[in-house]
Amino acid sequence: MVNSISMVTFLALLCLGLGGLYVLQNPGYLAIWSVFSFISLGAVGCWRWSWFLYRMSRARYYMYRVFPAWRRQANAVPVEDLPHICFLVPTYKEQPWITERVFRAIAKEIQTLSQPATILVNSSSDQENAAIQSILEQEDPGLEHIRLIQMTQKDGKRKAMADGLRYLAELNLPADTVIALMDGDSELLPGTLRRCLPFFRLFPTLGGLTTDELPVVQGSYFFSEWFHLRFAQRHIQMCSDSLSYKLMCLTGRFSLFRAKAALAPSFADQLEQDFLNDWLWGRFKFLSGDDKSTWYWLLRHKYDMFYVPDATIYSIETLSGSVIDRAYNNMRRWYGNMLRNNGRALSLGPGITGWFTWYSLWDQRISFWTCLVTPGFLIFSLIQGHWKATAIVVFWVLSSRSLMLMLTFWGRSSMLKPIHFPLLLLSQWGGALVKIWTQMNLAQQKWSNRGAQSVSAHGEGMERTMKLGTSRLLMYVQLFVFGVYLCWLTGTLNPAWDIAGLRLSYQTSNLSEPKIVEVIDYGCWPNDGQDDSQILQSLIDNLSQDQASNQLVELHLPIGELDLYHPIIINRGQLTVKGHGPGRTILVAHFDPSSMGVEAVVQAQPKQPGDELLQIHLAGFTLKSEDAVLTNPQHGIELQQVIDGSLSHIEVLSDI
Repeated sequence: MVNSISMVTFLALLCLGLGGLYVLQNPGYLAIWSVFSFISLGAVGCWRWSWFLYRMSRARYYMYRVFPAWRRQANAVPVEDLPHICFLVPTYKEQPWITERVFRAIAKEIQTLSQPATILVNSSSDQENAAIQSILEQEDPGLEHIRLIQMTQKDGKRKAMADGLRYLAELNLPADTVIALMDGDSELLPGTLRRCLPFFRLFPTLGGLTTDELPVVQGSYFFSEWFHLRFAQRHIQMCSDSLSYKLMCLTGRFSLFRAKAALAPSFADQLEQDFLNDWLWGRFKFLSGDDKSTWYWLLRHKYDMFYVPDATIYSIETLSGSVIDRAYNNMRRWYGNMLRNNGRALSLGPGITGWFTWYSLWDQRISFWTCLVTPGFLIFSLIQGHWKATAIVVFWVLSSRSLMLMLTFWGRSSMLKPIHFPLLLLSQWGGALVKIWTQMNLAQQKWSNRGAQSVSAHGEGMERTMKLGTSRLLMYVQLFVFGVYLCWLTGTLNPAWDIAGLRLSYQTSNLSEPKIVEVIDYGCWPNDGQDDSQILQSLIDNLSQDQASNQLVELHLPIGELDLYHPIIINRGQLTVKGHGPGRTILVAHFDPSSMGVEAVVQAQPKQPGDELLQIHLAGFTLKSEDAVLTNPQHGIELQQVIDGSLSHIEVLSDI
């Protein structure tokens, strides 16, 4: 019932957004944006949405066509033929109720298999080890189905996992053993092992797989729903990636590895001491992101990887303190691990990663910029006071994000809720800003929920100053370039025209503040097929009568085509007629001036012979004729008896 209400709510938001866009499709409302703006924004939108829908279609095809066939084959594998499994569980001072849930679930899962399993626990202390052993013995008296090995951590999670793998490598385990690397706060749901283990029999080149996740969060409703949203998005991405037999991550929560890979000496070495050689920060060690290290090792050694969508674990989170701080620190850690591994994975090339995965890695670097185009348009529209343009962006966000959420949660056990809408926007837009900062600070790492560990490669003294200064400079340069790009998209800036217009701006900088007249406010609408010359002429005539002769006036022409069926006669000085640039503001003449007793389409001349006009400036438009009605090429623009006049950045097409 609740889910149905939520779907109706999002359908209503989708319809509201589409309805608003339909109402605001009048060209007059859109005239503040240039044709270039619409083409560019449309190109970016088509690119991003085509990629999203392509991923979505791949995910659905995997879920409903490819994986069900694999599942039928997997179900046919007898339980007696399943490979031996060995759990490696590093756990560090987890709350007792979490530890109990985790290890009881492991013990129950092992009892569904036909052969005993090995569990290696590397915890924080002997007391924690004793508590874990007691839990396992309660579920499996005498540990008949479990071979328990216990160790104590000394130097963090990475070292604990590497030590555990090296110990397991000395045990002479069966060749077909599967190694489960999992966190001490991940709970297996019933049937997880029976659903996953057969694939290691069916796919000889399978190096690792991972499963679906659902959050169990104590301490914050918003944090819980944010995780539901993230796991729903992860589900779609993992299913899409699996069609290429590659993944973008093997989660540290719970992933299974073929022992041939996981027990290789280089696997443990990379897990323990993973480094990145960066041009700015030098060589620095990875703090967290052990799942990225194991993923990269499999990727580099050309192992297959895929996702099991019908096997699920609970990821348990407890939250105390500020939700915002925790979310920010989580994003810094997640995105930092992603970006630190992105470059070296890309360097492997599509021959190793596969073309789809290789492009997906490139997309990770680009998407956090394209994600900010929509809020950028929204901010510029608000700053400029273009309320109709603001409404267009808002309606677009309502419709597009509602559709995105409905597609993401379609068929998901997690319910789609209204809270997911603002959480999606915060995750996309806020996450993009975090990624921008993180990409220029790759060496700065912090793991708040593991004893507030931190790593930095800033150095000291002058070295620190130079590294931090370079990092900040490059980040600000990127933001500046992106800001210029947004201004270009919105038509706020046109580099070619603005540079050419500096001279005119300099010439008029010492004059008094001009009166600005927006002709669109007087009914001069572009692209409506109506005669605009009478409105323009009426404005000029009224200015000549009502304004003092020394009053500077600027007539601002809108973007689009203005149709002229009569000549424009300028007979007052101190006047600037300014468009938005050639190709954006276009004057279309539908008459031949010689047939109307004038010399040109636009003509400046004083009322009385012998008089002079001061400072007539025409700038920023294209003048063309309709159906070659002009017979004389000199009938375009004419200035008679004008002092200190100018024609700037005007395009007169060849038929005039």
